[in-house]
Amino acid sequence: MKKQQGINRPKSILYRVVMAIMAACVPIAAYFCDLIYYVMKSDLLAALAKLQGNTQDTGETEDWLSLHKVVTDFLPFLKGGTFDGAKLQNVIAPIRGALIAFAVLFVLAVVIAVVIFFFSCFSRGKLVPLCIAGGGLLSMIGMRIAFSYVAGPLLDGTVSLSNLIGSGLLSSLISMVATLSIFQLSTGYFLMLFLYIGMIMWAGANLLVDAGEKAQKKPQKVY
Repeated sequence: MKKQQGINRPKSILYRVVMAIMAACVPIAAYFCDLIYYVMKSDLLAALAKLQGNTQDTGETEDWLSLHKVVTDFLPFLKGGTFDGAKLQNVIAPIRGALIAFAVLFVLAVVIAVVIFFFSCFSRGKLVPLCIAGGGLLSMIGMRIAFSYVAGPLLDGTVSLSNLIGSGLLSSLISMVATLSIFQLSTGYFLMLFLYIGMIMWAGANLLVDAGEKAQKKPQKVY
């Protein structure tokens, strides 16, 4: 029996190492990878480009958002004291609930990955990480649904950049300079999603292997 446990030990260690690595990659992807891809369209810039003879310029500018970029670039701007937080809250009122749901599910997905990491480090169990990873996958699906309710109003103009300025000529100019044409989840989200799918498949495959080995060890009845 001890010999059999010694044979299974490297397999158990491999399972735990791979599971821990995948779990550790989730918060890394959540922080550093691009989470949102967006395209800003400017009719004014497109018109200026055509006046200069550049008919290929559509006035679109693409960029990506990551949590790292938000922390390093946008938080210092918000702390500068020149940003009207109350006005922002009024503007995003139509999508506030969806934004909160997206943020909560995002944090939950990261926390679940951290739990799986420590569980893999200190336990040889496979069923519990499988169930927890299933919860992480559901969080990722929920994030996708919540994000669709955020993106819709941003793309159809219900929530726009010009609303921050108010009404009048300046607001009209802002809407010409910057309107959102594409707003969608990007690399970071899909990497987190695939990592959770990978954890579920890895834990499930190891459970099936263990079940098969236990079935082979059962003594066969002779009739």
